[in-house]
Amino acid sequence: MTLRLVSLFALVAIVTFAGVGSYLYHSLHVQLERRDDDELAGKSSSIGHLVQEADSLAALRENTHALLDTISGHDRLLIRITDATGATIIKSYDDPDSLPGLPADAARPSGALRTVDLPDGRARVIVSRASARSGEQATVMVARTASDRMQLLADYHSQVWYAASIGTLLATLLSYFFVRGGLRPLRLMAAQTHAISANRLDTRIDIRSAPSELHEIVESFNAMLDRLHRSFEQLTQFSADLAHDLRTPLNNLMVQTQVALGKPRALEEYQALLSSNIEEYERLSRMMESMLFLARAEHAHVALQIRRLSVEEELGRIADYFEGIAEDAGVRIAVCGAGEISADMMLLRRALGNLVANAIRYTPAQGVIRIEAARTGAATVISVANPGEGIRPELAERIFDRFYRADPSRSSAGGSSGLGLAIVRSVMTLHGGTASVSSAPGGPTVFSLAFPDQATPAAQGRPGAGGAGGTN
Repeated sequence: MTLRLVSLFALVAIVTFAGVGSYLYHSLHVQLERRDDDELAGKSSSIGHLVQEADSLAALRENTHALLDTISGHDRLLIRITDATGATIIKSYDDPDSLPGLPADAARPSGALRTVDLPDGRARVIVSRASARSGEQATVMVARTASDRMQLLADYHSQVWYAASIGTLLATLLSYFFVRGGLRPLRLMAAQTHAISANRLDTRIDIRSAPSELHEIVESFNAMLDRLHRSFEQLTQFSADLAHDLRTPLNNLMVQTQVALGKPRALEEYQALLSSNIEEYERLSRMMESMLFLARAEHAHVALQIRRLSVEEELGRIADYFEGIAEDAGVRIAVCGAGEISADMMLLRRALGNLVANAIRYTPAQGVIRIEAARTGAATVISVANPGEGIRPELAERIFDRFYRADPSRSSAGGSSGLGLAIVRSVMTLHGGTASVSSAPGGPTVFSLAFPDQATPAAQGRPGAGGAGGTN
């Protein structure tokens, strides 16, 4: 970048100096030519006046020095005075090539300035007519060669290009140091980014060391690092949680099998072992199925079958499905709500099933779980509320993370895999809605699912399979 900027600056300097030099050269040329023309016209008028003051052309020839004194100090000024027959009376040069014969139109007296080509350049000529006191007519030609002016312009041209070359060189050298200094914040930013690694994703670029023009880029880059850091932490936590949750059933299977093989046992004991192993296999299968669903939902590879569903019927089906489980737990399910929503039937049942299963698990005996639906703005909100110990505010922010459990013991009792609420959030994301929770210690816990009326599903029309029903 430094070389490119310096090269561009050098090109701009060359064009600028060349343009300025050309303008100055042209301006000087015009001014010199105008000055010469004014001087030439003045001399022509002065000589014509001398001719008019002479008694005769013969007297004018005898007083040649007075006329030549008029052009003293002007070595490039040429004068020739001729009579009516064309014979030369006075001339200021001896070299016949100094002012060769003029074309007929140029030698005709007109009093106008004309340009005449000479062997060594050009001359400006003015031819006029004057009469002596004797009445004799004389033709006065005054010319000025441009050789001195051209020599001056040639010298000036060389000086201009010399100055332009030196100026371009100095400008290029100075631009290199200026560009190096101007790009120093970028080099500092590059050094800071080199320090970022997988183990140091919390490093951020210091926005104070960046120029104001780069603040937006630095903020965007730091925001990207924040997202990467969060994603990396979530991935690390997910790997640790996955290993922990897979280790428990695998240890159970291994220990139970080792104990069973320790000595010969009755047929009933082997059957009990196989039955217990099947439960662990089913738990692993549900976990793998949930993880597969989450992975596909995260990349919108779940095709939704959106249709208009009766809220009252769907809530009633969920209540009927969990009625037996609720009775065993000593709790009651109350349903209230009507209307219609646009949703995928299987995914709606899966999300509500996960919420109701969690509510049954954490509701004390004789408690009532309320499933309600209501209109809120341009959305239909389905809520599942249950009494219990509640969720602390700092835990509510992470309750929808994968494998996260508010219980510090990380217990997996009751068949929970820690993926149920993560699935609920993914289902709502696929529907273009939101999942939220409000709770307080000792108060009711309310999970809310907001289905917008004009939903734009994230996965509608994408290839893949729909989610299966069930709880996690």
